[in-house]
Amino acid sequence: MSKTNNFQLIDFVIGVGGGEAEGGKDIRINLNQILYLRYTEDIRQASVRCEVMITDSQSGVCSLLEGMEPVFIGFQDEKEAWIAHHYVIYDIQDRQSKDGKSKATLMLCTPDFINNAAMKISRRFGSGEGKKIHKIIEDDILGPKGILKSTNDIFVDETENVFSFISPYWSPYTIISWLCSKSLPAIKGSGRNASAGYCFFENKDGYHFKSFDSFHTQAITRKLIVGHEPSTAEEDTEEEKNIIPIREARIVSSSDVLKGLNIGSYSSKVMTLDLHNMKYQEFPFNINKYYEDIPLLNENPPKPRYYQNFEGDTSATRIMSKITDTALFTSGTYTKGFTRQLSQAALREKLFYNKQVECEFIGSNILTVGDTVHLTTYKGKEKEEDKFNSGYYVVGKVEKQYTSSNETMVTKLLLYTDSPGTE
Repeated sequence: MSKTNNFQLIDFVIGVGGGEAEGGKDIRINLNQILYLRYTEDIRQASVRCEVMITDSQSGVCSLLEGMEPVFIGFQDEKEAWIAHHYVIYDIQDRQSKDGKSKATLMLCTPDFINNAAMKISRRFGSGEGKKIHKIIEDDILGPKGILKSTNDIFVDETENVFSFISPYWSPYTIISWLCSKSLPAIKGSGRNASAGYCFFENKDGYHFKSFDSFHTQAITRKLIVGHEPSTAEEDTEEEKNIIPIREARIVSSSDVLKGLNIGSYSSKVMTLDLHNMKYQEFPFNINKYYEDIPLLNENPPKPRYYQNFEGDTSATRIMSKITDTALFTSGTYTKGFTRQLSQAALREKLFYNKQVECEFIGSNILTVGDTVHLTTYKGKEKEEDKFNSGYYVVGKVEKQYTSSNETMVTKLLLYTDSPGTE
């Protein structure tokens, strides 16, 4: 095992010619050959990514690479919080050769990502009366007996509604992304104000199909405190172990009203036409009827004042039309609450990504996308707690970068919250 500061390389293997399993050979890369490594998880992406620049003066491996070679990279921090994935080289960039030395940047993705890109699916899912959406994703698409036959662990929040549809030559990830806005969580699925909307992502633990509503019930993984300096007496306490000091927190965006208007998050209308009986219906949606019953990360936040502008007979900022044919379904109904889902999913997604905060630190690998954290930040010369910007956040993006020049791995976080902290 190679070690430097908070970055310990467990193993780095490139399977040239497919690796030993395919009659090729496995070449190990040591820490001295890594110029930089960047690992990324994103709650808006279905797969993790990695890129690494290596120098091959010792092994000459760069000249042997053609693309699509299998790669394994595993690393951990000084507390043995590890991250390990199997990858495939999908691109080789910036090859350079000088004085017998060469280097190249390897662009890596998961085997599932490659398989996904190579598939275009045309088939029915949920035949007959339909199937619970989370079971379609877990059993029919991702699982060992599904389309992707993934070996990853799969974590799903159960859905209330059943669904039946035909994929029009979509890739597996596209199908799941489309189903995210159609899904109602089982936990709160029976109420009038159940929030439609899920996210689908991969992190170091596996795949996650998760309801936006469910984040508010998660226990926090760590506390992020701006300017925190642990004292010697605190270092071994349990409280101190749960704190990650950060130098600053930057508010990237606190509200994108124009986007909300464009996607109908505040006031919208869904128009449906059923080809079976030519019945036409309109379903208006207004944020003021739903906001107070949506489970948010921070308890009892004040409703934004500008929501008052959408009260009463405000015209819709987005009109959505859907053609349905209930005759195609054995049960005689399309999907219960389908029209509700269209507007609520737009609202829930907009709320979840409403405020974005960036921060970075040098330390543990414990945090991963989908974790809930508590952020504490301060304002003014007196360093009074900024309660409006402090509060609970979800880790939406993790970018970990190791560079040989400083021999440390820096972690950059993008945090999201659906509500302001309370005074």
